[in-house]
Amino acid sequence: MMSLEILLLGLGLAVDAGVVSFALGLTTADEHLKHRVSKGFFLAFVFGFFQFLMLWAGSYGGYLFTFSSYGYLSQILVSGIFIMIGLKLFHEAQKDEQKELDWGIVSILLLALATSIDALAAGISLGTLPDAQNAAINIGIITFVFCLVLYFFSLLFSSIPHRWLMRLGGVIFTGLGLRIVWHYIATGVS
Repeated sequence: MMSLEILLLGLGLAVDAGVVSFALGLTTADEHLKHRVSKGFFLAFVFGFFQFLMLWAGSYGGYLFTFSSYGYLSQILVSGIFIMIGLKLFHEAQKDEQKELDWGIVSILLLALATSIDALAAGISLGTLPDAQNAAINIGIITFVFCLVLYFFSLLFSSIPHRWLMRLGGVIFTGLGLRIVWHYIATGVS
């Protein structure tokens, strides 16, 4: 049975992955429904698996990555990835020709890693639990469901012109990247 604390932690950790799933779902508006559905399930699975994996790894040894300069650098890297994706979406939205934006396995793996770094940090506090792997499995499942729901919710926007969806995706990714930068500026972490 999942505790309320694990449920809330899972939802909190799944937010970034869910927002990315929503943004990626917006980029598939022109694809066939069957292809979009299979992409959604694959995306949600990978994001859920990475949340589980990073949380589990954090519970066994994430101290080095979270409390050293490596944790800071990884967050800056994640911010850069999000901002670059956002700017690419803005750029693609400005072009006159309709170009299909395809995100492959490498892109998904990088995004899954980027959105699950906070799970690595959260895993440290779960390392004191006797069954940290059960909490990690539950949080992976929560992330899977949350990403799937937001991905399919994005499909409701298929009647909106593709350029506007690309711009919205650009705003989402750029906002995620700038939020990370703002967090480090506001908290004075160096």
